[in-house]
Parts: sequence; structure tokens; C-alpha cells
Amino acid sequence: MSATVELEPGIADGLRHAWGIGIHANCTSLGHGLINRTLLVADGDRRCVLQRINTNVFPDPALLMRNYRAVTAHLARQHAGGRYAYSTLELVPTSNGDAAAVLPDGSWWRLYNYVADTCTFNTADHPATALEAGRGFGAFAAALSGLDASGIGEVIPHFHDPERRFAAFRKALADDRMGRAADAAQTCAAALAYADVLPHWRSLLARGLPRRITHNDCKLNNLLFDAVGRAICVIDLDTVMPGSVLFDFGDMCRTMLSPVPEDSTDLARVGVRHDYFAALARGYVEGSGDMLTPLERDNLVFGARLIVGVIGLRFLTDYLDGDRYFRTTHPGHNLERARNQLALYAALTAQQDALQALVPASPCADERA
Repeated sequence: MSATVELEPGIADGLRHAWGIGIHANCTSLGHGLINRTLLVADGDRRCVLQRINTNVFPDPALLMRNYRAVTAHLARQHAGGRYAYSTLELVPTSNGDAAAVLPDGSWWRLYNYVADTCTFNTADHPATALEAGRGFGAFAAALSGLDASGIGEVIPHFHDPERRFAAFRKALADDRMGRAADAAQTCAAALAYADVLPHWRSLLARGLPRRITHNDCKLNNLLFDAVGRAICVIDLDTVMPGSVLFDFGDMCRTMLSPVPEDSTDLARVGVRHDYFAALARGYVEGSGDMLTPLERDNLVFGARLIVGVIGLRFLTDYLDGDRYFRTTHPGHNLERARNQLALYAALTAQQDALQALVPASPCADERA
């Protein structure tokens, strides 16, 4: 059971004014997110999820909340119309009708209804979990395909851009502002091999890879499951913005294919479980319906390589820069994460053709014509 969290008096007063949260409400930490502070609030019979938005990561929280409100409203309409079978997060407006509360100290907070009787997983322990996750995130992507992209802004510009992430890593390595490059020399050498993916990425863009509204953080623990293992609700919508389905599928692979979590130091166990990949690919193709183009489907495994490598680069860059972005629990944590992800990247690279052969066909519109 999570320990009770005591809020600072000024924050507690602001939250009471915004949402009527009682003075005796109990707050406990919730989830394993690395960015926002998330609390479960129990206030009598009322249970809600309270989040403080990390404005260092999201410097335009007003844009973030406009996106959030547009996306949740769209999904709710899709659900009500029978076009989206999953539950949706429901923002609780403030007493002023706003999507978030800005407190006197400048902090941004939001509240949404707690989805009861659900759980999350950090790693998949059965292919059936990967199948359900693929269906859930695939259906989410398909539902968002009907959302007007012009109304959704980039909360973190170039978030998954492999060119920029690789350049940022090269700069951090050259600057070595914390004097850590020597201790990470072998890992940095492995990271430099990521340059191999960049020419193919450029070719996909030149060939018209679709730009869609995507989740951009499709980790397994951003999906709620019920007691019998069915996917119920996609959560953590902060990074929903224009992107590629290759990003989303890649993140799913990143958190489901290896039998160990992203910060495991047992690198001998980091690898790709082919039965999990087959289940995940099947679920995503089924969940997304006729949305995927042949170019997208034929590059799903490349998407896994792309994103696993990007995340590995980001962990390593953050380590070299002094652990300023990802929350860590001990010295060297980000370096351990980077080593793990780069080992998974190497495994995906070695097995790319065999894995791509496991991706099922989908009824793409241009193939049916």
C-alpha cells in the first residue's frame, strides 16, 4: 500500500478551491510515471486522480490541456457513437469550468475520474496481454484518425525525431558536462551505431509515411486492464500529438517484447520474445482495422528499432547531462536504462526480418481497390 502524501498547505488550499477536495482527503502516490506527479485522492466516497503537470517537460501546459480536452472529448463522442469500445478518461473541470487549476505558486494541476477495478502492468507476462494491448492501442489510433489534426499542437516538438535525438546525444557526448563519458564509453560506442537507422527513416518520410495523431508514449503501463486481463482504457494522454504509428508500435514493442523491465541490469535476459511479438502485431492490426497503409505495416519492426533506439539515446543523453529529465532512484540509473534499451535495439536489429514476417496482413483501403 502506498504511503499517504502530505500536500503543502498552500497547494491543499488551492486544490480545495478548485475542486472542493476536503481537508481530510487522503492522497497516496499512484503509478510509475517518470514525469508528472500523480496522486490517488480519496475524499469520502469520491475517488479521483490528481496530477501536477511537469512544466519543465511541458513548457506550454495551456496547449497540453487544450489537446487533452480535445482528445478526451473526441474519444467520448466515438465511444457514445459505438465507434470506440474502450473507456475514456474524464477530466473534472474546476469550479471555474477550466480543464486545469493554476495555483499561486505557478504549478498546474488537473483532476480526472478514477477508473475503478483496474490495474497496470510494467511488463507483459503472457502473450495474451500483448494481444490485448495491441488491440487497445490500435483501436485508440483508429479512433483518433477522425480527429481534426489542425486542432492538436505539438506539446514537445520533435519528441521522437530520431535525427534530433541522435544529434542531442552526440552533443552531450562531446560536451561531457558532468564528466561521465569515460564511465559510459562502451555504451556510447554502441549508441553511435544508431546512425544506421537514419537513412531508412529519411526514405520513409520521402515516400509519404502518414502523419497521424498518435499517443507517442504507448508503454504497457499506459493501458488499464480489468481483473480478467482485458484492456479497458488508454491513459497518460499528455503526448498525444502529430506523429507516426511506427512510434506507437515501437513503444509497445519496447515494453512488451523483453522479459525484463527497461531498467534491468541483467542484460543477458534482454531480448525479443517472438510469440509476444506475434500477439502484439496481430492485436495492433486487428485493433486499427483498415487504418494502416502498406508502408506503415511493412515497417512496424523498423518502428520498434527506431523507438527503442531513440529511448536508449534519451536515457544516455540524460545521464551524460546530469539526469535532468527522467526521474531516477539511484546513481547510474539512466545509464542502466540506456544499456538495457541498446541491448534490446541490437536484438531487434538482428531479428528484424524474422519478426516482420510475423506481422499479419491488414485490409488496407488501397489494397482492396
